[in-house]
Amino acid sequence: MNNANSFSLGIVGLGTVGLATIKLLENQLDNINKKSGKNIIIKAISAKDKNKSRSIDINKYDWEESPLKLTEREDIDAIVELIGGSDGLAKELAYSSIKNKKLFITANKALIAKYGYDLHERISKIGSAIYYEAAVAGAIPVINSIKDGLVSDNIISIHAILNGTCNYILSDMTNNSKSFADALIKAKELGFAEADPTFDIEGIDSAHKLVILGLLAYGAKPNLDNVYIEGITSIKSEDIKYADRLGYKIKLICIASIDNNKLDFRVHPALCLSKSISAGIGGALNAVFLEGDYSKKLTFIGEGAGAEPTASSVVSDIINAAKSNKFFNNFHSIKNELKYKNIMSRVGKYYLRLLVSDKIGVLASITSILDENDISLDSVIQEGNEIQEEKYIIILTHDCNELNIINAINKIENLDTIIIKPHLIRVEKI
Repeated sequence: MNNANSFSLGIVGLGTVGLATIKLLENQLDNINKKSGKNIIIKAISAKDKNKSRSIDINKYDWEESPLKLTEREDIDAIVELIGGSDGLAKELAYSSIKNKKLFITANKALIAKYGYDLHERISKIGSAIYYEAAVAGAIPVINSIKDGLVSDNIISIHAILNGTCNYILSDMTNNSKSFADALIKAKELGFAEADPTFDIEGIDSAHKLVILGLLAYGAKPNLDNVYIEGITSIKSEDIKYADRLGYKIKLICIASIDNNKLDFRVHPALCLSKSISAGIGGALNAVFLEGDYSKKLTFIGEGAGAEPTASSVVSDIINAAKSNKFFNNFHSIKNELKYKNIMSRVGKYYLRLLVSDKIGVLASITSILDENDISLDSVIQEGNEIQEEKYIIILTHDCNELNIINAINKIENLDTIIIKPHLIRVEKI
């Protein structure tokens, strides 16, 4: 067993975040020990390949061939899991750590999104703890802010930009008049996008992070199947241009709130007013906008990804864990499972992009259908191409029901003058 003045770690995963975490612990150890009140020791490490060339000296630490054995060692206080994935070894490490009353520290958003609710239930029965500040928004301390700093408050709503890849792509499209495809290529060249970016650009990564925030803010059991998820692949350069002319920027927005005792959890592109803070979040930055009943509006902006920002949050969790081995997360009492709000019941403004044949009466036909569905217009832009005899019609509506506008789009799509299916983007006030 360790003495009361030490805090020993077993670290699993030596990828970019794992290596950055060890380097931070090595380089700032004196300062970290002062802040934690303990002598933090990396007792053992584990990864797939011991012989792989790495930028640290692994011979300074015990090498454990079987990561799960770390959870059984009496000389280890906490497991730091940095391998990723919702299942497999990551899941086994989480449950084995709790079973053996080890503290569990992770940057794994997929794991917490899928099993965080159950893990919280289990630790509440044995007095252990899990820490996952690094799972959402990199270096931004939003997890601890909700869990500790705002524990006396009721969170009214969460709006967030949680994916650096998408934010970089949309920023590049906006600032440099690029197509989605060209902006994605540039993001890959700069390391902001993976070789296969599907998880990011389809909104799945953002949804994982959103349900973690909802878990903490509302005690809501995550269910990705009931979260509305829409990525940015359908955003065209024309949308960027016309949104700007209407006074908006396009962002991939995550939203969580409770509306009439239903969970309103959504990830989708949205038009945000150009003068708003959210519209100014550029590049690969992340931002979280919280509103509490007493705290009112709070804004967090910072690096949302990358090895060093993520390692900063991992080490922050290590320090918090070291301060008290019996630390209890200020997790909301487990609630009865709330139902999720259907996106079709959303009420708000909408942006519509239509490509139509440039014929007399086409706008009148479209507005007639919108009127039949109780949809009134805020703004209209018409811009034609005389050579191709087609034009864009851009419509910004007043507040209306989503079901109504979907019904209207389905009818408009059947008009002979419609060249491609009308494209819809929601407008959000942030």
